[in-house]
Amino acid sequence: MKIINFFINLDDILDHYFPDRQMYFRTNGDVRFITVSKNVQIFLCTGLLCFFVWCSFISYNYVYLDEILTEKNDEVEQAKENYLKIEQQYAELQNEIQKSAAALEQRQKYIQQVLEENGEVMSPVLPLNDNDDLTAPEYVNVDENDNDQEARNVIRDEKLEKLYVDLKRVEMQQNQLVKNMNDEVDQKLSFLSDTLTKAGITPEKMMELANLPLEPSASGGPFIAVSNISEANLDTHAFDSLFYKRAHLENIKTALDHLPIISPPEKHYVSSKFGMRRDPFTRKWATHNGLDMAGWRNTPIDSGGAGIVTRAGRNGAFGLFVEIDHGNGFKTKYGHLSKVKVERGEKVEANQLIGLMGSTGRSTSTHLHYEIWFNGKPIDPLKVLKAAKDVQKIKQQKHDA
Repeated sequence: MKIINFFINLDDILDHYFPDRQMYFRTNGDVRFITVSKNVQIFLCTGLLCFFVWCSFISYNYVYLDEILTEKNDEVEQAKENYLKIEQQYAELQNEIQKSAAALEQRQKYIQQVLEENGEVMSPVLPLNDNDDLTAPEYVNVDENDNDQEARNVIRDEKLEKLYVDLKRVEMQQNQLVKNMNDEVDQKLSFLSDTLTKAGITPEKMMELANLPLEPSASGGPFIAVSNISEANLDTHAFDSLFYKRAHLENIKTALDHLPIISPPEKHYVSSKFGMRRDPFTRKWATHNGLDMAGWRNTPIDSGGAGIVTRAGRNGAFGLFVEIDHGNGFKTKYGHLSKVKVERGEKVEANQLIGLMGSTGRSTSTHLHYEIWFNGKPIDPLKVLKAAKDVQKIKQQKHDA
């Protein structure tokens, strides 16, 4: 009923606004008229309204289309710019990981070298394989394949994260190994320093006379590509410390080669020590620069170390006398010999026969007066001979640090 009333009211309204109208036309005295019905009027008004709406829509699109396109282009450009930034960040991270991997590989080679020199074997463990692909994927249009690009980014991020974790794991393992190596070298240096100190020798002066640096320079050495390590984001302090300490240890060992550690007579007893004593002839206190080693007459006297004979023959109160320059500031002197078996300028080896024990010169009985000089000053031969066993271990690299 309501619907019928609605249509009746609507029809009344249309009749009110669109009543039948007549249009009169007069031509040459003739009058004609045309009746325009309600339906025709409604049709014409509807057509005009549609035309107006269409014109408005076209005008709006025409006016604002350029702005819409510009905004859309800006959004696309921004998306591309964001993508390029992500790609750049990825490339930088990828490059950093590759440099770190190369540095870790170099450090692993150095660790392997040190372990092999110490008689140990270790298989390097690095997370990177030949099949690992660190190449960034090609650019993908963000409009056409957004989902595919997002999937690639997720896979790529997961791969990078795994590589980063693996590299950190290897770095931690290497740092622990190097820490243990540093501790071992520190113990060896301490052992060596104590041995030399007990013998009355300062390692620094010994190295100075041997023209060896107290602190080795960074050039050379086992690092083939130090730049890779320094450029990578890795802590190199422990490795640098190990390199310098091992070089320092080798320099001390090199300087130590000149130290005379052989006891000239194999069989003897000490009849007078180094230092202050009462002179056997005057009974007055006097300085004794050597060690008196008594034994049977003509006991073989050997060279305390390799060197060159600088004096051989009679030498005042020393009687028959031999002096050997071992280099690096070390000299040995042998007095009161019964016979000299070498000549001046002759090159001798360690433990080579140079004379026979006697009592020539200012001597009370058969013995060898043995002196060791270092850097122009006499040192106690007994201390050197007591340290000889440890020095021999150091030279043979068999000392227990």
